[in-house]
Amino acid sequence: MAPLRYLLIGILLLWSTILSAHPDGMKPYWYPSAYLYGFVKGCWESVEQNQTLAEGMWPDDIRQVCGCTIDALRHSMPYHEVESKTPELIAKFDMITRGVLPQCILETELAIKLRKGEK
Repeated sequence: MAPLRYLLIGILLLWSTILSAHPDGMKPYWYPSAYLYGFVKGCWESVEQNQTLAEGMWPDDIRQVCGCTIDALRHSMPYHEVESKTPELIAKFDMITRGVLPQCILETELAIKLRKGEK
């Protein structure tokens, strides 16, 4: 009975490594949780102040936009590059965030419509 248990545990572990939560199959780079929290907080405050971006969004919706943005960043740049602060990497960071922000806003607006029962 014990060998069967170990076989099942092994199969589950293998199966869990094959499955991925990311549709592109890529695992995001690791970022410290304090950085993620700070990014979402700073992003949320910036978007909240810019009423043209935040029009019709609740604070949690804006946080969703910011979370989407940091997810895209984590798929594109390792943390050590984000922290290096060289002009080239700052430009890369800005390009990624500016490029993905409109898509994240569109996704959140779609989620809002779905939540309201609109199509």
